[in-house]
Amino acid sequence: MAADNATAPQSRAEVREVVGVFDDLSSLQSAIDDLMTDGFDRSEISLLAEDDAVRQKKGAAGATELEDDDRAPRVAYVEGESLSEGKALLVGGLFYVGAFVGAGALAGRMFDSPILAGALTGGFAALVGLALSKLIGDRQARWARAQLERGGLLLWARAWTEEREREAMEVMKRNGGRHVHVHAVTA
Repeated sequence: MAADNATAPQSRAEVREVVGVFDDLSSLQSAIDDLMTDGFDRSEISLLAEDDAVRQKKGAAGATELEDDDRAPRVAYVEGESLSEGKALLVGGLFYVGAFVGAGALAGRMFDSPILAGALTGGFAALVGLALSKLIGDRQARWARAQLERGGLLLWARAWTEEREREAMEVMKRNGGRHVHVHAVTA
């Protein structure tokens, strides 16, 4: 039993992961969706960080140079639905706060009706929220463009067993991944 544990990745202070390079956002998203459907946890999936962070640590290195670099800056995968919910919460929350504050603070001073005051201030606050959510969307688009200019969108999936490695490789290849392979990184 001890001999088996000696060869386990955890005992060697390394983690095995599957990496692939994707040529478009829809293929990348499809691969991630399939990985999660196959039981990979969101915490086992990572992407290359924003271009500023990559340039600071790795210069102008391309995707193929970074795919096996365990010091390449990464970000955790965040589902599109979570981002959409966050944007909706931002807009709705700002509307609510703006309406509440406006109805209480401006009613009787600038406006005769607290409803009108709340609607106007809430609407203004919601517009601020929409502008902020657009900034988030623009940031995502810049991230994707910068990665594609580096040679592709990098996707890493941690795999704890050889079976999971094979599954992740199959998923990435099936969804258009290139340079798909397994490598070990220092934990």
